[in-house]
Amino acid sequence: MSTEKIVAPTDLRDYLKAQGWTVLEAAIKDRLYILENKDFPRRQLAYPMDMTAPDYRESLDRVFWKLGDITGQKLENVVTRVQALKDDVLRLRVFFDGNDNSLPLGFAATLVQNTEKLLKATACTVLRPRMHHPRLSLVEANQFVEKARFQQTENGSFVLKVACPVHSMEIQGNLDIDDTGAPFVRQVTLALQSSLYKLTSAIEADTLDVLVSNLKSQTAPLISSNFCEALSAMHDEVVDNSLDVGFDWSALHAVPQSVSPRAIKIQRDYFSRIEEVRRELRTQEQHDEESFIGTVERLDGAMDESGRRSGDVILALLLPDEGETVRVKVSLSADDYGKADTAHMTNGAYVRVTGRLRPGRQPRQLTDISYFELIARDLRGE
Repeated sequence: MSTEKIVAPTDLRDYLKAQGWTVLEAAIKDRLYILENKDFPRRQLAYPMDMTAPDYRESLDRVFWKLGDITGQKLENVVTRVQALKDDVLRLRVFFDGNDNSLPLGFAATLVQNTEKLLKATACTVLRPRMHHPRLSLVEANQFVEKARFQQTENGSFVLKVACPVHSMEIQGNLDIDDTGAPFVRQVTLALQSSLYKLTSAIEADTLDVLVSNLKSQTAPLISSNFCEALSAMHDEVVDNSLDVGFDWSALHAVPQSVSPRAIKIQRDYFSRIEEVRRELRTQEQHDEESFIGTVERLDGAMDESGRRSGDVILALLLPDEGETVRVKVSLSADDYGKADTAHMTNGAYVRVTGRLRPGRQPRQLTDISYFELIARDLRGE
């Protein structure tokens, strides 16, 4: 089996050393890496130190085959783990009734989008721990996602794989998740694993109330509402799927012994509980009165006895702290409804509204309206 992606000699050496193999120094002068392992007496692994050697690929194939044979691993698994030496790999395996080797296109797109959001939310927590991140746009979090790579899926149910190069970023986080001085990327993947474990364990032990209470009392909470939002969105009501989340850790850095090697199972009935946690963490915020600028998308008011309309209006408002536009429902008086009607019928018109924006799914509720005006030009850049 000749691998398409050739492995560098030093990378294979580092992988083998991480697995307990030692290099025979005497062979280096002959430009050979020969490694031994006390757990496998009278067995050696040997290959050239030079990638230009005529038999380099053939030697690697022999090493992979022999390593798989003596460790009881499948050959393709050995090759995959060696090639991922420098990566922490996140595996999301989707299960559902029927043919789970493929997914509805819309759900697949949602799964990829929320995997990115899950990684961003965790990176933001490592950098600035809090129960809710107003925006997932920290520079370092975006860099983390940019350096992650979407990998080829595997046979046996639908598997989404994301490789995170452990040495791709030099910054350090502020969350006390590991005391071994692990690099930032490893801190994020460890925080992700720990968050998933604590969340699912609390669901299974029926201690979600205790978990949420502890999170609210901590100055550096491990789990955020953004994390829960991304996770709960990985369940499709029609597909009615469950999810296994596993980690293949880079061999360059040891993981704490407390980290379980098993995949974390998120059964289909867990997602509604995770959504409850999201709401609890999100509503902890103080929703102060704020001003927003946006457009009028729909008028759903009713006419009163005097012939004037008032009631519900759907707005598209720009959230200045989050850098995104959300759909919002607001109930307006007849005077403000008239302004909204004019804005809706006028090309290029915007409205400014002041109130309290409530959490939840779109359209979100905007209540306690204290100010509503029509503005005729685009002020969103101000």
